[in-house]
Amino acid sequence: MDVLIKNADVVIYDAEHLRENRDIWISGNRIRKIGIDLKVPVECKTIDAAGKIVMPGFVNSHTHLYQTFLRGIRDDLELKSWCETILFPFADLVHRYHWNEGDIEAGYFWSSLGSLEMIHSGVTCCINMDLTLDSVFEAWRDIGFRGIGAVTAVNRWIPKEFIRSEDERKAEIEAYIHKWNEDTLEEGLIKVFMAPSTIFACTDDFLIWLIEKAEEYDLGIQTHLSETRWEVEQSLAEFNMTPLKYLESLKFLRRTVSAAHCVHLTDEEIHLAAERGLIPVYNPKSNMKLGSGIAPVVRMKERGLRVALATDGSASNDRLNMLEEMRTGLLLQKVAHENPGVLTAKDIFTMATENGAMAAGIDAGVIREGKLADIVILDLHKAHSNPVHDVIQDIVYCAESSNVTTSIINGKVVMENGKILTVDEDALVKEAAAVVRSKFGSLDFKTPIPAEF
Repeated sequence: MDVLIKNADVVIYDAEHLRENRDIWISGNRIRKIGIDLKVPVECKTIDAAGKIVMPGFVNSHTHLYQTFLRGIRDDLELKSWCETILFPFADLVHRYHWNEGDIEAGYFWSSLGSLEMIHSGVTCCINMDLTLDSVFEAWRDIGFRGIGAVTAVNRWIPKEFIRSEDERKAEIEAYIHKWNEDTLEEGLIKVFMAPSTIFACTDDFLIWLIEKAEEYDLGIQTHLSETRWEVEQSLAEFNMTPLKYLESLKFLRRTVSAAHCVHLTDEEIHLAAERGLIPVYNPKSNMKLGSGIAPVVRMKERGLRVALATDGSASNDRLNMLEEMRTGLLLQKVAHENPGVLTAKDIFTMATENGAMAAGIDAGVIREGKLADIVILDLHKAHSNPVHDVIQDIVYCAESSNVTTSIINGKVVMENGKILTVDEDALVKEAAAVVRSKFGSLDFKTPIPAEF
């Protein structure tokens, strides 16, 4: 059924263009028409948006949904120790269930928890670099969430427990591509990206195979890049090059790459990133919690880079709330530069919408006729967000998840009046908690599993 959004108080086309008193007609998975007092010649589900704000859905451009099972565990470790103490023990158990028993149940529930949390805060799409399992994609399909499955690819700097043959790794990656990569132009919800985790977790031969497969299947690519000083120092020691220069030496940047973090890019690398069309993904809260540093977002923006915004995973955030990420990320840049004018609410809103859609390779991120109908409706008539003097600033600085009333993803109403329509949210949350207790309750997160080159 088509959808008609009626009487929107304000429609945010993008950060620079807002219009009052508009209707939006959605047909299939696209925005068909925007206007005043539209007369739609078909039967429609009508949503009254009087007094509300209609805007493009947020794109969470980098996360790890498996980490929804790892919230609130340790806040005293830098990245390398954190991986070895928190992530690797959990991943070891996930792999044992998967590889030894064929049990992939956990992925359904961590994917559901994270996706539902994101929908409540206005997110309609995410790029998820996961412990990839079919069940992760199945949860997106059931909920109606737009997911980019960035299939994590590593073949070194991993615990010996995770080692599999190169042929097994490659066959698994291609199997996910064949099974789950859909054409979003034809109403598909799910896409697959190649995701070499980091340069220190992949050999050069493996990186080259990944870029060649991305070209063969026309896939997006995401990687972690220059997240910590340790990573840069390790790259200089092994390759005598900084991380981005190393990728350039392999001709890896010949396709558009979205690069999570980019905290320690040099000026030379920022210039190279601009030349190659790299999309940096800013993860302010994760970088703060792990003590990784502050990404040079202002310098990147000044060079013309289209920076996207993301939460990273729940283990290093511990939330997947893009409203909170916008506020935190904006304030962090202002204080880092001791200048409130270096970045604006419009800038960070664009990173969370239009630039995020670019990172995800989807035809969304703005409200325009012909674009994918990934739309959220907000009610700003709350004590914490009223009065409204400037709509964009109110959303960035004041809005909370309770302001998000309705979510339309790929033309389908997934949440209305704060209630998820596609699945039983309460039941899923209870089942997820039970899965964590039964399958992962034995982990103490005190004994590290070291990574080895």
